[in-house]
Amino acid sequence: MRQRVIAVVGVVALIGLVFALNFYRLPVVALSPGPMEDVLARLKVEGSRVYDSEGKLYLTSVGIDDNVRFYEALLDMANRDVQLVPRAQLYPEEQDSAEIDRENVALMDRSKETATVVALRQVGYKIEPSGVEVTQVVAGAPADGRLRAGDEIVAADGHPVDSTDEVRKAITGHKPGERVAFRVERGKGEKNVSVEVQEVEDQPRVGILLRDLFPDLPVKVTIETQNNIGGPSAGLMFTLSIIDKLTREDLTGGRRIAGTGEIALDGSVLPVGGVGEKLIAVHRLGVTTFLIPAENCAGVRGQVPDGLRLVKVSKVDDALRFLRDPKVAATAPGC
Repeated sequence: MRQRVIAVVGVVALIGLVFALNFYRLPVVALSPGPMEDVLARLKVEGSRVYDSEGKLYLTSVGIDDNVRFYEALLDMANRDVQLVPRAQLYPEEQDSAEIDRENVALMDRSKETATVVALRQVGYKIEPSGVEVTQVVAGAPADGRLRAGDEIVAADGHPVDSTDEVRKAITGHKPGERVAFRVERGKGEKNVSVEVQEVEDQPRVGILLRDLFPDLPVKVTIETQNNIGGPSAGLMFTLSIIDKLTREDLTGGRRIAGTGEIALDGSVLPVGGVGEKLIAVHRLGVTTFLIPAENCAGVRGQVPDGLRLVKVSKVDDALRFLRDPKVAATAPGC
């Protein structure tokens, strides 16, 4: 009788453990191939003539599961297309999923604005910034507690500023231990803020991230992406698609081309995450050309599907030369 009771208790305990494991959320994130979208089909332009294209320019994305349970992880580990990474590698511990989603939406919106500015400059418009916004204050830095995300810097050391370059010049003009005098718009008023300069990596710093603000642009561009895609990684494909729409020349040449990469205001193409998963999605759709940031090349060696050509780009001009010139396209460097 006693042995039977022990056996029953053991079975109940095992069932309880299995049940508990099923609800245990692991501190990992599952990355998988995400949806692709033809940006040209999602793009609307007001204020300029537009031109049609025969081909397609695809943005690529990564599916992210931030709610991985024990048994889901076992299935994910058996799936070659899914990668499990520590959650802390992607997200700060203090951020919940809702905060992350909001941040990714903001990054996507900013990416669209940056792509529009870069594209308009490429087709001949003179676009200059008209203000500077603080986007982040580094915890523990001299600016922490003095400047805030959302502050608009209107002057530095008594001189009006309209661009991030002007703010950086004001900061780097000081020696460590000296102070920069900022005047910022905060809410409905203005405030004078003095911040000490410290040396970080041999450079004067105060611990803020900045972005340029722009006036109403001469051409309004709207890109309606779907599938809850967020983040900055579609910037390159946004830029190329806007240029394609605004120029008579068909950059696609009837081709289907995918790509990834964050775009900077100077036209640089910056590395992004999840490229291996994006390559799988591209290959499944039958696309054979993928534009990849040069700095991502090392991370995808051994992960490139057969028949998929990678074209390495460091700036938007590299991608444009590839699209416009068949000779360049034939010899363009890959990874």
